[in-house]
Amino acid sequence: MGNKVIVLGAGIAGLTASIHLLEKGYQVTLIEQNEEVGGLCFGYFVDGHYIDACFHWLMGTSRRSGLYKEWAHIGALGRGIKTIPLPKLGTFEYEGTTVTFYRNLDKTEKELIKISPEDKHAINKFIGACKDMGSIMGLLLKNKGLKPEEVIRALPHSAHILRCMNESREAYSRRFKHPAIRFAIKNAQTGYNNMFFFLDFYGLFASGNADVPEGGAYYFGQRIKQKFLSLGGELLTSTHVEEILMEKRKVIGVKTDKGTFYGDDFISTIDPLYTMRTLLKGEHRVWLFDHLESTVAKRPISSCFDVFLAVDGDTTKIDVPTIFQTKPMKVGAHEVDAMLVRPYHFDPKHFIKDGKTTVSLFIDQNQDDYAYFKSLSPEQYQAEAAATAQRMVDAFKERYPEFADRIRVLSNFSPIELEALTNTSFGSIQSYSFTDTGMFYIHNGKLKDIDNLYLCGQWTRAIGGTPTALLTAVEIAKQFKKGGKHEPKELLKGKLSHFVSFRRRKGSSGR
Repeated sequence: MGNKVIVLGAGIAGLTASIHLLEKGYQVTLIEQNEEVGGLCFGYFVDGHYIDACFHWLMGTSRRSGLYKEWAHIGALGRGIKTIPLPKLGTFEYEGTTVTFYRNLDKTEKELIKISPEDKHAINKFIGACKDMGSIMGLLLKNKGLKPEEVIRALPHSAHILRCMNESREAYSRRFKHPAIRFAIKNAQTGYNNMFFFLDFYGLFASGNADVPEGGAYYFGQRIKQKFLSLGGELLTSTHVEEILMEKRKVIGVKTDKGTFYGDDFISTIDPLYTMRTLLKGEHRVWLFDHLESTVAKRPISSCFDVFLAVDGDTTKIDVPTIFQTKPMKVGAHEVDAMLVRPYHFDPKHFIKDGKTTVSLFIDQNQDDYAYFKSLSPEQYQAEAAATAQRMVDAFKERYPEFADRIRVLSNFSPIELEALTNTSFGSIQSYSFTDTGMFYIHNGKLKDIDNLYLCGQWTRAIGGTPTALLTAVEIAKQFKKGGKHEPKELLKGKLSHFVSFRRRKGSSGR
């Protein structure tokens, strides 16, 4: 065993693993195909206007949080780095009625009951479940193991919460009689995860451990990059990996368009399907990832069609974010009737230039939308992407006519551009969903037939996201001993991956 580690992919997982290994005394070469680090946690500039293509908000911003300590350890957060609390999870406009999910859950409950007194019981249950999930997050902030009695005390609505594991947001919304509340629940979160995940999502937001790092994704990634470089890491950007080279059960190097790089151990933070099929030429497969791909309809991937605008004028009248009804419009393979708008006026230092605020228009996409766009010729795709962006801009203008003549389109992208950016399956921005029909899954990062290749990143665990990328990288780095001499732990061998099912057996009680 030696001390040279090659890490593929300079997203959050690749940077995190590299930093931990450098601190343990390893030599690390980090290879990235793009010009800059960050992976899907990325931001960019168009004519001086800054675009954050990642953060809605970040889990782990409370200084009391164990996750905050991990972010601070890699330089992403810490002293002198501000985080911005958002007062609202979202504002939802439906046929003249506005529903707002505040960070203050009591305020949300009061306003929902005012909108629909006849839904008081369902509202109480919903808010109670969110508070329960927030309480669990509060216990986790203590950064210690939870005792069973603590969990029981924190979850008085546990039966309600558990049932939500088997329920989509759309199905759960039917518990409410008021159509505006139904609309809000159904559209309250991007992606396709079940109602349980939304309770967790909202509870976390309300707990105060989910703010926006000032400067967004680009500056977030740059801080981590500087920590990596300060430790002596070697960073190769604009370098495309073509093949992982094998001898018997070991990787010996990686072939790139800039030469071949040899090492003792290797970590791939790239989508496992791309790693297996393209970089390893299909000679090493993992059942879990093949199965996830073949059953993707049960746990759809989350992607998006995003349009970014520079809007001249005061956008503070638009809540962050706002979801409103639109006329039916085709986006990808589907027809949609709602759109999310996110103005970035909450961070004027970075997102307002010459009085113009960056505004994002966002619509969910999945594997079917990816397949639709992929079926088009390059010329057809460019025309369709431009037409789609225009439909979304027209919907924004119709809702906010005061800005109709004060808009400039800066950029747009679909699952196709996202695939090109990071080689993700179906152009996904998060791993496979945890749905009412699809189980949660975990892969521990070790391959049974390769001794010195590890997988980490958000693709190895359901739901994914930047915290998953961080934590899976930390877990893999723990398998490397200090002093730059690595001996793989036996506990990893042969225990590769599994599904964890939270679904009740047939015949169990309903609501």
